[in-house]
Amino acid sequence: MKILAIVVTYNAMQWADRCFGSLFLSSVEPDVYVVDNGSTDGTQSYIEERFPKIIFHQSDKNLGFGKANNLGLQYALDNQYDYVYLLNQDAWVMPDTFEKLIKISEENPEYGILSPFQMNADLRHIDKNFVAGVCSWYSNRELFTDIYMGEVRKIYDVPVVMAAHWFITRRCIEIAGGFSPSFVHYSEDDNYCDRLCYHKIRVGIVPSLKVVHDRSERALSKIKMVYLSYTNTIRIISNPNNKKYDNIIWCILYIIKYVLNSIKEYNSLLPFKYGAILITNLGRISRNRVVSIKETKSFLNQ
Repeated sequence: MKILAIVVTYNAMQWADRCFGSLFLSSVEPDVYVVDNGSTDGTQSYIEERFPKIIFHQSDKNLGFGKANNLGLQYALDNQYDYVYLLNQDAWVMPDTFEKLIKISEENPEYGILSPFQMNADLRHIDKNFVAGVCSWYSNRELFTDIYMGEVRKIYDVPVVMAAHWFITRRCIEIAGGFSPSFVHYSEDDNYCDRLCYHKIRVGIVPSLKVVHDRSERALSKIKMVYLSYTNTIRIISNPNNKKYDNIIWCILYIIKYVLNSIKEYNSLLPFKYGAILITNLGRISRNRVVSIKETKSFLNQ
């Protein structure tokens, strides 16, 4: 089985050894494809000198998370890889991660994406966003009950899981394609999972496997919270599972609702700016939504 690990870097020196070192210590060693989004801390030269086997692509500008990963996804298709592993630069895997994921995927081919449990760097606590979102009652009602009863299953279905650790089958990429250009950074992974739901491809988490996502010390500012609310609005009007957003009027009404609610919630006028951006780009967002529904290998080779 051929597996390609894709890592998008931007000033990654803090994590480079742990991230890339973990890939080359794997019992099933992947090929590694790196897209650098214009680092200024020496990440490029360090990777090329320390890890010469890496396939390195230097972008002359910051492409964002989705478009940069799409370069790697296209490379995987062009070179006949069976699996792709999307890995954040601030994350790393265990030596047996790929070996076990391949076995689980072969036994459960209906899953397009599998993710191990994403832990803090100390491996004592689950990543806070993973707990709040993926492990929540809304996401999967059976998980905590099964843990309490000592009857944990191999895979649990979830509507979304963050793309810090995504094990993706080739079939999934051939059907759903890559990340939508409607998103630059944040919510593109949620949108991708929404599209998999539309195409009836399952997304699952694997409780028996642990990996690291090292972000426990980063605070969430009000500006970032407003931005996340904005990207979530793009996700909602891009969701192919909700047919009412086929209608442009419904999209405009939802954007107005987002602006008014966000001004009240965050006590900021910044949502006016994002609302204007949404209205300006609504035609493009709607077209991307249509592409994600009707075309296979969407947004790749662009």
